[in-house]
Amino acid sequence: METFASALGSLPMTRAGGLFIAVMGVGVALGGAFPRGRKALLAFGAAFAIIALIVVGPHIQVANPSRQQVWFLFGSIALEVVLVRGAFALYKTDGERKLMLAILLAVGVHFVPMAGAFGPLCAALAIVCMGNAAIGLCLSRSAPLNALWTADGIVKILFGAMMMLLR
Repeated sequence: METFASALGSLPMTRAGGLFIAVMGVGVALGGAFPRGRKALLAFGAAFAIIALIVVGPHIQVANPSRQQVWFLFGSIALEVVLVRGAFALYKTDGERKLMLAILLAVGVHFVPMAGAFGPLCAALAIVCMGNAAIGLCLSRSAPLNALWTADGIVKILFGAMMMLLR
């Protein structure tokens, strides 16, 4: 029976994807700690994640991905764009807290199909991110946005690091 770690060759983008997710997580976590700069920190996180992916990603990717894995990656990114736009349309008048949590939920959902490119840790990340956002949106409407936002970033850092460390 093949373990996930030994199957990494069949998921060659896992480590590079983990790098992107971890660096993005730093930007998200800092946005929770410094909420006035949240949007700028999110943009810087995305920029640094893209740069890291371009500069470091090819050196930690173990092989070329299959066409199907590339489709899962780009399909999940397209889904994220649609879901985030939908979150803005639905929650733009409901205040920053609901809007930001809806965005976190949308990002969590997009990790589900992304697991087709990055593997089961990405699916687990999806569940944890969606759960965190759901806590704020549905279960505990008094939970502070900054705490939920920071937790989301820390989760992304941890899961991204685990994905990068797979051998």
